[in-house]
Amino acid sequence: MINKSGGLSVRWQYCAGSGALVWQLMFTQIGDLIGQKRVAASRQALFFGIDTLTGKVFCDDYLFVDHLRALSEAESWFTVLETTLGGLVYCSACQPNSPEHQGIWAVDFRSGSVAWSRPELVFVANLEDEFLVYKPSAFAGFPERHFMLIDPFTGADIRSSGLDPLDVNAIRAEVVQEEVRQQVTLPDFVTEGMAAERMALQRAGIEGTTRCECIVQGALTVAALHEPDELRGGWNSSLKVWRSDRLVYADMLEERVEKPGLNNFLIRNDMLYYLKAREELVCVAFS
Repeated sequence: MINKSGGLSVRWQYCAGSGALVWQLMFTQIGDLIGQKRVAASRQALFFGIDTLTGKVFCDDYLFVDHLRALSEAESWFTVLETTLGGLVYCSACQPNSPEHQGIWAVDFRSGSVAWSRPELVFVANLEDEFLVYKPSAFAGFPERHFMLIDPFTGADIRSSGLDPLDVNAIRAEVVQEEVRQQVTLPDFVTEGMAAERMALQRAGIEGTTRCECIVQGALTVAALHEPDELRGGWNSSLKVWRSDRLVYADMLEERVEKPGLNNFLIRNDMLYYLKAREELVCVAFS
């Protein structure tokens, strides 16, 4: 890790543990980061919670279990974070042998408790004051979806009938993307048409890189550079941050991996978050 004189500094670091992969991250409206890590050796999906300002870990190795019904090993392995609202985080399991999600659990990771659960429903969209969900069913052997609106803080039905396809499509058209809701900026691959990003990288002296992901935010340029290791084989990935044309931070993300990890950094509230060796989460403050 390189921290140039007068440059950026690490605010905090979190290690998921040997053999664990940081899989998914989300931010709550009260300032917490909730993440999922997967441990392949034990086929466990575990969750952790971090105060983004202090780096304090208030929850770790949390095994997602409904207080009324324990999930099977297969269900607990295939769990996902759907969305957040207030201090709650909404999780789902995956249906057996299918990528389709099933169930909604509203989890307060600060207390380690499940506020409410609706295992019969499937999450569709966060509308802030209500959630669009559906209940899967079948008619004459064909699958059907019965769409509903529920209260995100209690799980109670708000509107359980009268939602036709036109209503559902109109609701979906107004949904705010999750990264926008959570005020997250994600990187893009730099292509020929991205003039601002290419210009920023050229000012920093980066040209001809095989693969490059980049975020340009004001005078800051953050880039993940993925380059083949011609001598030893595999791919090397590094993260670099420039303020105008001055390098202010750099770190090696991975070395000699078969395939480079992509989309492994983001910016939120003047802080950079990135994954190092896929098992360590690093937070760097811009100010």
